[in-house]
Amino acid sequence: MLRKTSVFSACVFVATLLLGFYWNQLNQTLQQRDQASLVRDLINTQVSSVERLLNLSLLSTELLAHEVRRSQGEPPDFAARAAEILRDFPSVSSLQLAPGGINLQIFPFAGNEAALGLNIFEHGSTAIATARARDEHRMTINGPLTLVQGGSAVIGRNPVYLLDASGKEHFWGFVSAVIDIDRLLSVTDLQKLATRGFQYELVRPADAGLPERVVFSSGEALNGDNVQTLDVRVPNDRWQLRMSHGLAAQGLVVGFGHFLSLFAALTLAWLVHYVLREPYRLRALVDSRTRELHELAYHDYLTGLVNRRLLNEQLGQVLREQSYAGGQVALLYLDLDDFKRINDSMGHEVGDQLLVEVANRLRGQVRGNDIVARLGGDEFAVVLLNSGGQHDLLRLAEKIVLALSRPVRLNSRDLVISTSMGITLAPHDGDSASQLLRNADLALYASKRRGKNCIEFFNIDMQREALRLMLLEEDLRHALAHRQLALAFQPIVNLEHNRVAAFEALVRWHHPEQGLLMPGHFIPAAEQSGLIVPLGYWVLRSVCQGLVARIEAQRDVVPVALNISPQQFRDKHFMIEVQAILDETGVPPELLEFEITESTLMDNLAATIDILNALKVLGIRISIDDFGTGYSSLALLKQLPVDTLKIDRCFVKDIGEDEEDRQIIQAVIAMSAQLHLEVIAEGVETQAQSDLLYAFGCRRVQGYFYGKPVIGAIPDTQPLPQPVL
Repeated sequence: MLRKTSVFSACVFVATLLLGFYWNQLNQTLQQRDQASLVRDLINTQVSSVERLLNLSLLSTELLAHEVRRSQGEPPDFAARAAEILRDFPSVSSLQLAPGGINLQIFPFAGNEAALGLNIFEHGSTAIATARARDEHRMTINGPLTLVQGGSAVIGRNPVYLLDASGKEHFWGFVSAVIDIDRLLSVTDLQKLATRGFQYELVRPADAGLPERVVFSSGEALNGDNVQTLDVRVPNDRWQLRMSHGLAAQGLVVGFGHFLSLFAALTLAWLVHYVLREPYRLRALVDSRTRELHELAYHDYLTGLVNRRLLNEQLGQVLREQSYAGGQVALLYLDLDDFKRINDSMGHEVGDQLLVEVANRLRGQVRGNDIVARLGGDEFAVVLLNSGGQHDLLRLAEKIVLALSRPVRLNSRDLVISTSMGITLAPHDGDSASQLLRNADLALYASKRRGKNCIEFFNIDMQREALRLMLLEEDLRHALAHRQLALAFQPIVNLEHNRVAAFEALVRWHHPEQGLLMPGHFIPAAEQSGLIVPLGYWVLRSVCQGLVARIEAQRDVVPVALNISPQQFRDKHFMIEVQAILDETGVPPELLEFEITESTLMDNLAATIDILNALKVLGIRISIDDFGTGYSSLALLKQLPVDTLKIDRCFVKDIGEDEEDRQIIQAVIAMSAQLHLEVIAEGVETQAQSDLLYAFGCRRVQGYFYGKPVIGAIPDTQPLPQPVL
């Protein structure tokens, strides 16, 4: 089709070019005809003007001849009469009387002295014409002549005959008028026409062996393609006026017209070719864009791996084939541990490069017919065809985890990542793509709950747990809206003064069907669903309202500590909500202490310090909860504006038997003293634990030994709760 388009475009080019040449030639012919018509009109006018002016000038000889005849050849006072005649005929420069053909009188004489005494019958080329005029009794005009007195002119000679006594005529001589050519030309329009591009010449054609002579001309050569000629009637002779108006650059004009025709033909042919070719180009462009859109729709733009959508389709196809052919299909879900920390600390560009390297390593660990996909963020999936048994799968999964754990060199640094993995099998765990995808996600979630770098196979208990959490999430959402939640307060005791120094607020749920639920039963569902954020703000508002109620009742008040979840701490509206609740309730901020886990504080340290500083400006105290279970260092701890460290209950539990736990606690207490931080030991359940902690320098403790959490309003601080054994 493109060849046909080119042939058609070539035909259009040739046709347009020929049409342009024809139009150009036709236009040139019409212009020449118009010019010829114009020149014909002008030459008629100018010939009439020349004839009129010549006849008018020659009338001067008639007047002078009349004087000669009247005076019988002896005109009295010739000079005076000649002067009068010249005034009436400005184109005549001088008048001459030539009795017998010899110039005897000339007016004006000055400047014409050389012509006096000249025998005009013997004067060069004019002698024959002069003799013929005498014999034929007709006026003649000669010229152009080079005058003996200098200059060039046309001379009109009028023969004069006188009657003798017998009444017979005899030749007396000539009366001549010298007509100045420049003066004659000045009273015509020819000079003006010359300025408008017309060319002309007045010539005396060749005659009797005499060559053609130019009387006057425009000075420019006539245009041979457009010359108009008209006879000028003069006495005893025939002259011709030739005129043209041919453009000197006519050939250039024609060439320019041909060039325009060529340009127009090329342009039109190109446009035709473009218009005819455009559908094919657009179709090719659409095909290309369609392929690109298909690629974007079904592949990850960064790694080039299959995306979630195509994975779903291909997994469905694989399962259909497997149902006929038999065999086992495995779906592996992978998630990079702590990828967000790398992304935040080193930038998204480094994070993208890391993802590309992970994709390349995954491709290198599986067969060519297996499917590797990126689901989004730092999540990947692998579909293994004919995967074998669970033991073989575990070995391959461990091989993949090991390959991904090798250091990645980026920005002159070696990055080491770990991977959590969830695995599900078909047809054992399900026979549809949606089932396997859901099962693999549950297995991955279970793997991440176990810790980093773990591999977990799907089992039916995971599905039951997921269903339980989903139902629990719905109930929790209802509980938040219908006041089914309550606060319980556990005392924090000052051993040195033997009194309650503060309370920790803990949330409880009065489930309408399951009864009283502890935080460990529903907090994971709240964290997974995001409900932990509004739940945290509810706890904060309730604590503030309880404190204000005690203040207004003029009852004793001690600070209350409450837990801030990682999601709530990273909520972009966290500081706004805290400030709003403080303003709404009017609680003194120094009565609040926020307990934040060690791992939460260490995530994105710069942002953490900013938030903590903002809380300190408000007057709220900060406590690091579960200290010792994370990965903070002394150097990092010094940067954090915190007030208290809470030693995790796992170190307190075996303090009486485990020397290592005792050393850890002593180190934490000593370090806190150096940093001027308070220390609270959690999980104190015996007098022996309390005594050891006091001996180590810990002055504040919390645990069942001093009181279990009590549901209701904030309790009084006196009397001190009795130890509970």
